Amino acid sequence: MILDDPRGTVSLQTMSDQSIQATHPITLEPTLLAKLLRGIEIQDQEQRFFQKHLAGRSPSLPVFSDDQIRFLAPLLAEGLRTATPDQRIEYLVRTTYQGSMLESSTTETTAGSLYAYGRQLYVTLSQYRYAPNRRQMSTGTIRPGPHDYSGLRDRILLFIPSDAQRSDAFDPPEGGKSTDRFLAIDYQMLQHAPAATAAGKTSPTRESPAGTSTAEAPSHTTEALAQEVEALRKQLESVQQQLDGQTTSPGSPKRKTTPQQK
Repeated sequence: MILDDPRGTVSLQTMSDQSIQATHPITLEPTLLAKLLRGIEIQDQEQRFFQKHLAGRSPSLPVFSDDQIRFLAPLLAEGLRTATPDQRIEYLVRTTYQGSMLESSTTETTAGSLYAYGRQLYVTLSQYRYAPNRRQMSTGTIRPGPHDYSGLRDRILLFIPSDAQRSDAFDPPEGGKSTDRFLAIDYQMLQHAPAATAAGKTSPTRESPAGTSTAEAPSHTTEALAQEVEALRKQLESVQQQLDGQTTSPGSPKRKTTPQQK
């Protein structure tokens, strides 16, 4: 056990699949682990299906809050530094929401594990915001079928920036559950990815002009808008000059403008 307190637990566990020999111990900075946690997002499969047919920002949500990231990052770094090749680092975070006069307090748990192999960090999410006294909800309705103890049924994991995510298929660890979700992240590429913003999001270019970060996007957007306004103003001046020339030139009939019927 590395740490066990009301916020959560982080521990070292022996892998059930003895064929895996992880690259442990390994020293990775907590800031890099924070970037890893911040980049993990979750999305309903049905939302992803509709997203393929609609334009706009992907409706995915971050898996970890800023408080959870501050708690986990240094502990995961310590786990990777002390783990042996046959161990993985297991984590669990708790968030308690105080109830009201009619509702009791609720404690959510998010849990999983990770290990390093080569230049990748293999991340497993086995439970997401699960609360024993609350049925998991999806798009405002109760999920059909058996009770989902993982909170991950019909959900997938995404990673931002996507360039750091290993795209080729890999075999999930043995002994896992069918609802477990996996990511393989190239941490060397992640080290050179755009830095995180103060709001807790990374700064990918999916909503920004190419080569700029999210923080830089507003200034560039304002500048582009000003250029468009100036170009439009010049076009209007040119059209007005042409109209004036037609009106004042000798022999040209005067035009009486009438409202255009719609």
